[in-house]
Amino acid sequence: MTHTLAHPDRRTFSLGLLALAGATALPARAQDPWPAGKPIRLVLPFSAGGPGDTNVRAMAQAQGKRLNQTIIVDNRPGAGGIIGSEYVAKSAPDGYTWLSAGNGAIANALLRPKMPYAETDLVPVVGTSTAPSVLVTNASVPAKNLKELQAWARAKGRLNFGTAGSGSTGHFVAEMVESALGVPVTLVHYKSGSQTVNAIVGGEVDLASEAPIGVSAFVQSGRLRALALAARERTGPMKQVPTTVEQGFPTILMQHWGGIFAPKGTPAAILDRIADVTLRAFREDTDLIAQTERGGAQPMLQARAEFEKFLSEERTRMAQIVTASHMTLE
Repeated sequence: MTHTLAHPDRRTFSLGLLALAGATALPARAQDPWPAGKPIRLVLPFSAGGPGDTNVRAMAQAQGKRLNQTIIVDNRPGAGGIIGSEYVAKSAPDGYTWLSAGNGAIANALLRPKMPYAETDLVPVVGTSTAPSVLVTNASVPAKNLKELQAWARAKGRLNFGTAGSGSTGHFVAEMVESALGVPVTLVHYKSGSQTVNAIVGGEVDLASEAPIGVSAFVQSGRLRALALAARERTGPMKQVPTTVEQGFPTILMQHWGGIFAPKGTPAAILDRIADVTLRAFREDTDLIAQTERGGAQPMLQARAEFEKFLSEERTRMAQIVTASHMTLE
């Protein structure tokens, strides 16, 4: 029997060529180098000009050198960091938009019943810096350590505690202090950390807990007294100050940390690349290391898995504080 081979018509032949072209083009697009062709945007959900802004810009410059790509720091302040975070959470997961965030990334999700994005919409990438919170009081307060503060506050009947706003790091520390010292705490919320520091320098409140960069100059000049580092170990530029753990108050723990997050769905290879570049920058770039230390912080040096573990533990710990103290946004 003779078999006749059918000849494809031109339309079928053309479609076949297009399919073949598409099949060969897809792997090429998947292997496009990153970054290529456009600058990277690093969103900072706070105003320009502050110490955190300066540190993030130094980091972006060091990262950009290693990637041979411009990294633009994009300040998008408002709503306790939510505006900038939402922008990143809803950005394309292509490796060109990142978020530099800190404690608020956890606190907002715990305290705000309605968020414009899910916490899982942002993927932890790398921990960048950390600094212990410093408990400070006005120099006129007759207490040089937490035990003396406790006795003074009990005699007074309460502590007026200044914070940088409802839900801020200082707010969490205030709740810890009330529980650990067994003294009623009256919260006095200000709009920023700098306003809080000015208030305690002026004697408007008894106690506050802020990052070293905000209080170290006032401590050195004698206008504020540092009572404790809210930490397990002495670190940073104020190592002369004993920790809360050393003084017998191990539940008062708080660090001001920073890290980089990406939109959910960003390819793992890109996440690993930015994590590696960032870690190398904090290990090798002397200007970045010096700038971080001038800001009262230390490089955190936590890659993806370690940073995710840290965040999980902090989320659990802070959630317990929220529950035990019935903490709310006021």
